[in-house]
Amino acid sequence: MAKLLAALLLMMVAIGPACAVAPTSRADTVAALDRYRSDFAKIRGYGSLSTADRNYVLFSDAMRRVLTEHVKPFDPQVLIDKAEDGLKKKKAENPRASDRMLTEAALDGMLGSLDPYSSFLDSERYRYLREQTQGEFGGLGIEVTMDEDSGLIKVVSPIDGSPAARAGLRSGDLIARIDDMAVKGLNLHDAVARMRGPVGSSVALSIRRPPATDANTRVSLTRAIVKIQPVRYRLEGNVAYVRIATFNQSTSTALDAAVEDMRRQSRGRLIGAVIDLRNNPGGLLEQAVQVADRFLETVDIVSVRGRDPEESRSYRGTSGDLLAGLPVVVLINSGSASASEIVAGALQDHHRALLFGSRSYGKGSVQTISSLSSDTGIRLTTARYYRPSGALVDCFGVSPNLEVKPTHGSTEESHPDPATCDANAPVPPKPQVWMVADMCPDVMDKAPKPDDDRPLECAVSAIRNRLTGTLAGGE
Repeated sequence: MAKLLAALLLMMVAIGPACAVAPTSRADTVAALDRYRSDFAKIRGYGSLSTADRNYVLFSDAMRRVLTEHVKPFDPQVLIDKAEDGLKKKKAENPRASDRMLTEAALDGMLGSLDPYSSFLDSERYRYLREQTQGEFGGLGIEVTMDEDSGLIKVVSPIDGSPAARAGLRSGDLIARIDDMAVKGLNLHDAVARMRGPVGSSVALSIRRPPATDANTRVSLTRAIVKIQPVRYRLEGNVAYVRIATFNQSTSTALDAAVEDMRRQSRGRLIGAVIDLRNNPGGLLEQAVQVADRFLETVDIVSVRGRDPEESRSYRGTSGDLLAGLPVVVLINSGSASASEIVAGALQDHHRALLFGSRSYGKGSVQTISSLSSDTGIRLTTARYYRPSGALVDCFGVSPNLEVKPTHGSTEESHPDPATCDANAPVPPKPQVWMVADMCPDVMDKAPKPDDDRPLECAVSAIRNRLTGTLAGGE
């Protein structure tokens, strides 16, 4: 299968700096793989492992790709160390493990050590990721990562309309137990596997909601086919509201249809648009570029820089503006990540939109998904995103022009650990900042109600009262 360049967000911790280095020598690679074959046989407990063995071919193919394609360089002997950790753990857990089980454990150990995004994709995970990009899959509809501080699973974002969203799960929630199994001590793959299951079956999650440290709430969810509707929309008077939940294969065309329908409903009297990217965990790079291009002309949108400078790529817009220069406000929060940060950063850098809300997550790396066999694959972090301004998205995220918090729900923000950031990365330029009292005083002066969406109300008010004719199209 051809490689799919995607920014699929399942884990959210930033990686270290990318740099160009000489490739690992062939002799070093061969020596490391020879050691793996010898040690595999010892750990297995019998025989030898031939270079023609299909399990060895699977492992060696994956390791060679890591050495040549990953955004960071690695010592092949260190990769073997991590692979053998996985081998030994699997053998201890299951003394009768097959060669295939041992090989997959070695791949898990090696790839899982590279960064929080890279991983081996067994048949189930490989199918799951392919289904996600196509817009429909079975499960709870929840993006998660490992919370290093607590050892628990952290909710990045529930997908709109999913069982997780209907159950009230929020970004930042910590999952402490899955049914009767404590999460602490499980790795991310095992925890996610326990949350999956047949459509129609149930699972109970014990949720810890920060800032509480030990009080758990038990929530029962029924697994379902999650149909990802990438775009939802409605009119707020004469202002178009577009909620983009994810960037899958149909996002840009769905956006076109939404704007056209609202233009028809308003009889051509739209005065602006609010693009809601809150809790949007990302998706396909090409779709992020196409969505940003809907509002931009022939300007830079994002650059993707990998380990080899010669393989860096820049993406530019094409002529034409879907909204013909009408003012745009983009809503972001700490659950906005990856592809959504590409859109927000590009529109802000080119002064095409104002950003309302809170700082986005700060996940700006590219995962390339490629096949190892007909039903397995690997996901490797191969590059990082840079905004048109030249600023790195990783760790920094995108800061709003106007900070406005919701009146209800979790206000806890989640961002990568600064220690994992690139100390030499260019700092994003500070955006022009407005005060809430200047942009939407009518919204902020009224007493909040439980179901108010203050960021959205502020955005609509700003377009109606402040942006039209004065700040149309940007800053």
